[in-house]
Amino acid sequence: MDDRSWMYRDSPQGLRKMDYYNDVQGFINFATSIPRNFTDGGIRCPCRKCKNLKFLHQDVVTMHLLTKGFMEDYLCWYAHGELFVPDESMEEQAVGSTSSASNMHEVGNENNNPYRNMVMDAMRMSEDNVRECPIVEEEPNADAARFFDLLRDSNEPLWDGCTNHSKLSAVAQVFTMKSDHGLSEAGYDKIIEWARSILPEGNRLKENFYAAKSMMKPLGLGYQKIDICPNFCMLYYLENAEMTECMTCGHSRYKPRTGRRKTLVAYKKLRYFPITPRLQRLFMSLKTAEHMTWCCDVAVAQINYPSLKHTR
Repeated sequence: MDDRSWMYRDSPQGLRKMDYYNDVQGFINFATSIPRNFTDGGIRCPCRKCKNLKFLHQDVVTMHLLTKGFMEDYLCWYAHGELFVPDESMEEQAVGSTSSASNMHEVGNENNNPYRNMVMDAMRMSEDNVRECPIVEEEPNADAARFFDLLRDSNEPLWDGCTNHSKLSAVAQVFTMKSDHGLSEAGYDKIIEWARSILPEGNRLKENFYAAKSMMKPLGLGYQKIDICPNFCMLYYLENAEMTECMTCGHSRYKPRTGRRKTLVAYKKLRYFPITPRLQRLFMSLKTAEHMTWCCDVAVAQINYPSLKHTR
């Protein structure tokens, strides 16, 4: 990503210099070069007031940017089709040129950022939905805010100048290592503490396991806790959800209360991972959907071409 410090550099007396105007025009050229950015003839306005929540005519967006300036932390134009990708050649491109806009457009269309795609799949969104979702004057709701936070994290470099890791990709990969090698939370925190000490000043790596888990939680599928009999006789579920003892062995559902504890604690719990949302997630991902439909595709092919044999 090229140097965009111009986006937040004011000229004397609060007036914008001509070079800032030219750079703003470069942004407008980039944003308008992508057809999917348009909704009802307008594009998202990233000024300090609109914050990408309004679709306005490009001339109005230009005026807003000249008078109000860009919203904070918008160095990567993720709401206008730009993806964070490690491409050193982009550093040599001029911000204000039309060719730069078209080149970044081509990079964005190649979907080279798997972590952005992961956010899209997890939040059940598509590029069209991101650009065409209804815009209102109010602040985005909690789900929308979480989605845009994750989208920003997938595009934001781990530190200024980093070209091979985003804020989200770094946390996701460390999470994978923790799972693969059975690291404890304390061990995870020690590794992160060491990693942050050798990374450049101002790096965006989450400081501990709790912070990283909170960041990754919206991507998870979740599970349901169900009380069960400690002798595995029954589940306290559906029509039996209100029972307090096992109908088979008579064992109590809850442990005796001790001291001042008021909450009821079950002897044993089962964690239920619903299959439906997990299958939906597999079908939503472009990479796994092909494998999920392979048997059906082969069956249809064998009906049409009886001589076809399994080749995979």
